[in-house]
Amino acid sequence: MHHAQDFYEKLFGWDVRRDAEHEDYRVCRKDDQPVAGLEHKNGSEAPPFWTTYFATDDIAATCAAVTSAGGKVLTDPFEMAASGQAAYCADPTGAFFGLWQGGELPGFGLVNEPGSVAWNDLMTRDFEGSKSFYANVFGFTYDDGDNSYAVAKLPTGETVCGIHEAVELPDGAPPSWLVHFAVADRDSSAQIAQELGASILMMMDTPFGPEALLQGQHGEIFTVIAMNDTGADAD
Repeated sequence: MHHAQDFYEKLFGWDVRRDAEHEDYRVCRKDDQPVAGLEHKNGSEAPPFWTTYFATDDIAATCAAVTSAGGKVLTDPFEMAASGQAAYCADPTGAFFGLWQGGELPGFGLVNEPGSVAWNDLMTRDFEGSKSFYANVFGFTYDDGDNSYAVAKLPTGETVCGIHEAVELPDGAPPSWLVHFAVADRDSSAQIAQELGASILMMMDTPFGPEALLQGQHGEIFTVIAMNDTGADAD
């Protein structure tokens, strides 16, 4: 936990604080707004990873919808003190995600700004099946950019996330959600991450801005992106 806290404080300028109610949880703030969380996994053999959360007004009903659509509820809803309720699930392909029913902490206090979450993408080998699952659970509709990428929207028209048919996934690599963090400058952020012990897996120029795919020292995969004015809204 100490190494992760130091890494992300230096990379994103976060103020990481211990949660008063949960010894193994840290709330990460940028400009005094909650932007992420760090949790120590006791005894877990799985490498660390960033979790994509979906907001819900009724976490029990959403868990039931996950099961009905063919997914699995891995952790029943539990209280995070007055902050809210959380649950952990997997879609039919095994991609892990979280649910959040906000209390005193409704969700992110800052998005699309340097040091905060900009976007989430599902990397999956089952493009159509994944679209169907998340539509059934969350009511998403899709704007299909091409035959391998779809932008998910709420019934209100707000963009939420992307679903990508990731044929480039290595054999044995599980489907997963990929979290993109906004930064002011892709190159300098990637260099800082590397100096702090991360690996640069790929540098690319995207329609939304220059981006770097990184792997933290402990194995977590994420990206940093310097978003331009054409970037999508994140939830």
